[in-house]
Amino acid sequence: MNCMKATLLIGTLLVSASTLAIDKTAAGAVAGAAIGAATGKSVKSTVGGAVVGAGTGAMFKSGDKGKAARKGGAVGAVVGAGAAAITGKSVLKGAAVGAGAGGLVGEATH
Repeated sequence: MNCMKATLLIGTLLVSASTLAIDKTAAGAVAGAAIGAATGKSVKSTVGGAVVGAGTGAMFKSGDKGKAARKGGAVGAVVGAGAAAITGKSVLKGAAVGAGAGGLVGEATH
């Protein structure tokens, strides 16, 4: 199992390096999904990784779309952390997923 995780992690790094030419949001989603699949044990971790990766990629864009994604990410992080605290889940994980989702929403609404 550890060998498979290491192989997936190395593969993720290779894929993320080769996807620099494509859109940063899509590249982040691919890299995040691969890392989520490698470190987690469920589809939920893969989807969560994709959301966080895509949101992070969107926030690294320059211009108005990147600025909107960063603002959305900041609001999403606060909302995600608050929701996680209320439900008794990991606040850090809630903030990360909230920031990813907020970044995507910020980019999409701009």
